[in-house]
Amino acid sequence: MQKTIVVKNIEYTIHEKPILQGVSFRCNEKERLCIFGENGAGKSTLLKIICNQLEPDAGIIEKQGHIRFEYVPQEFGVQYKDTTVDEYIRTLAGDKLYQRAAGFAKDLGFDVGGDISKDKLSNKTKTCGSLSGGQQKILALAVTFALNPDFILLDEPENHLDIVSRLELVSLLQEFKGGIIFISHDRLLIDAVATKIGEISQGKLHVSEGDYDDYIQMKMERMGGLQRQYDAESKRIRQLSSTIVILQQKALRGKEISAYRRAKEELEGLKKEHNEKGRPDDKKTKIRIAQTEHKLHDGKLISRIKDASFAYDVYADVTSSTQSKKSKSVHSINTFSNVHLEIRSGDKIVLLGRNGSGKSTFLKCMTGNLALKTGGVTWAGGVKWAYFDQHAEFDSSANAIEVVKDALHGTDTEAQAALGAMKFDVSRMSTATANLSGGERMRLRFATVFGLKPDFIILDEPTNHIDEVTWEILLSACTHTKSSILLVTHDYEFIKAFNPTLFWMIHGGTVVARHKELDVLLSEMRG
Repeated sequence: MQKTIVVKNIEYTIHEKPILQGVSFRCNEKERLCIFGENGAGKSTLLKIICNQLEPDAGIIEKQGHIRFEYVPQEFGVQYKDTTVDEYIRTLAGDKLYQRAAGFAKDLGFDVGGDISKDKLSNKTKTCGSLSGGQQKILALAVTFALNPDFILLDEPENHLDIVSRLELVSLLQEFKGGIIFISHDRLLIDAVATKIGEISQGKLHVSEGDYDDYIQMKMERMGGLQRQYDAESKRIRQLSSTIVILQQKALRGKEISAYRRAKEELEGLKKEHNEKGRPDDKKTKIRIAQTEHKLHDGKLISRIKDASFAYDVYADVTSSTQSKKSKSVHSINTFSNVHLEIRSGDKIVLLGRNGSGKSTFLKCMTGNLALKTGGVTWAGGVKWAYFDQHAEFDSSANAIEVVKDALHGTDTEAQAALGAMKFDVSRMSTATANLSGGERMRLRFATVFGLKPDFIILDEPTNHIDEVTWEILLSACTHTKSSILLVTHDYEFIKAFNPTLFWMIHGGTVVARHKELDVLLSEMRG
């Protein structure tokens, strides 16, 4: 009997808001189903229901055959923060599978038995809470692969992984023999692994066989049908709006009262449904970002980084053998050195490096948030630059226009233009940030950066946790702006679509400019 997970008519509501409305699908042990949709659509909720971590309001989950499954959530379990790496593997995988799990972890980029500092401390003795997000994700994935279940359920497994680790993950998933249900916005992962794709939209799951391109074709056909329905509803609303005035006048004179009531109820219902659904093609409408107004000509020097180096100090307690007194021993660990780079107007640069190689540290040195040990960063006079911070916090009571207006030090009109470029409609512009979806809040951050129309933009991992719509909007913004861009991302497909003019690579304790193909550089990073 083929092992199969069958989901039937699942419904789930949060705070009286329907999230899942009659979701049904089946996935057997030979299939790999990718589920995606906008942030807040209910993707993670659906996986938790399948894993019995949440109880649906209605519907059932049937598991045909004796099924062993493993679930890897977006974030590492807080219950293991004080557990050592060694204990974590032995607890979840057992002693017999320990080396197998450690092998998978090493393949993904985390050497469990390796040293973590000049003090020769073993990664085994580190607590899971002290690991980086990437190391935690690798650890969870490694144990899952070691257990070799019938089904793996993954919630955005690419998050926190660097680009090389993502490619290794793709290989492991392709080699896995069981069924996979995974949430992802990484197009490389989707195309390489998925045999069918499901999008959660307005509480429903729309499933198509095939890869991402097949899904897009199906979606466009479905949207064509929705557009025709939307246009028919729009026509009916116009008809009712023009006739209801006449019916109202007759009703006031005691005539055709029931006809007026029926028309009024139909009009109100149509308007409500119309507003809730929105125009089907809104999310796929191509946008064009307002062009930068800087006066720099292509090729003009924006910034020069010369003889730059950075190291951080590590302190250790040292006990004197003669005096039995403790003192502090200090040694420096080098992050990068001997860096000589230039940024010119028109440059589209991607900064590559493994997790822990020092990319964020390098960016902080560039922006002056960390002091270099040697060398310096100089900027051309009058250059305006902006930094994208994916963790920026907003005043929850302020609406989107107020947030952007404050960030741009501009007018309502300028704020509306910046938000419009990020596909905010008028009603959402006036919505408090606390009531915006995760995707909308990310687009709000983009509006505060691109709306400045700077000469140079630093984008530090802007593709993390973004949905398909936001991915498209960000790519369009990067493609059409005249601002020079320094981009840090681990999204392979985004890098390819971004079409950089130059790569910077952190490797071997320095940062160098490279003009080679991305795949060649990734091969070097693996080595």
